[in-house]
Amino acid sequence: MLTALNAVEPGRREKEIGHLLAGWGQPNNVVMIAATGDRFTNACLYPTDKIIARGDKFSLTVGYKGGLTSRAAWVVASENELAEPVADYLTRVAIPYYHTVVQWLEFIRPGVTGAEVYRLVESVLPKDRWHWHLNPGHLVADEEWLSSPIYPGSAARLESGMLLQIDIILSVPGYGGCSIEDTVGLADEALRDELAQDYTQVWARMQARRNYVTDVLKIDLPEEVILLSNTVGYLRPFLLDKNKAVVKV
Repeated sequence: MLTALNAVEPGRREKEIGHLLAGWGQPNNVVMIAATGDRFTNACLYPTDKIIARGDKFSLTVGYKGGLTSRAAWVVASENELAEPVADYLTRVAIPYYHTVVQWLEFIRPGVTGAEVYRLVESVLPKDRWHWHLNPGHLVADEEWLSSPIYPGSAARLESGMLLQIDIILSVPGYGGCSIEDTVGLADEALRDELAQDYTQVWARMQARRNYVTDVLKIDLPEEVILLSNTVGYLRPFLLDKNKAVVKV
């Protein structure tokens, strides 16, 4: 995903970017997306020869067994390049969305109920204004969307061993989307010890990710949250500026 994000440039074709999402022959658990402008035009789900233009919306999605990563952003270098109707994209869409993802990551842990997670998202990103749909988070396994304990009134409790996908989908009329959908796991002390002892390289990668998320992005992760992707919490709303990302303040 990071390689594909960094390769997005005006003049390149969707297929060129999509090619970078191929993961050494791993089978995908969802349709891979590399789409500039409007997605799925003429009922076409896959990357085409469409050429990326400055000012386009852009969507990227890749999923393998155990998780998915998705991004939606703009092919610009700064907010000054956005068209006038969406010039306030940062404050209207990106920052409220990012704040919600941060709250989600800082709240989830074994023992909380699905209803509590749902209420949290509703409190910081009211549905009647940002029009998100589906469930704000779900379980993932061999397939991309297994089921979700997160819904109004849910008494289901999050447990150690669960893999959860951050899936908060905004729909603000007239604006492009914003997405940093990624996958995390929940691990109690016993499971963390098992990972550290039996899967040392996996654990080292998870710790390196945690250090970045906590030290650079300033997200206060619960100790039970383990990161299954290098891009958890990383939002670059303007794809042509490869040196700036949104961080918690």
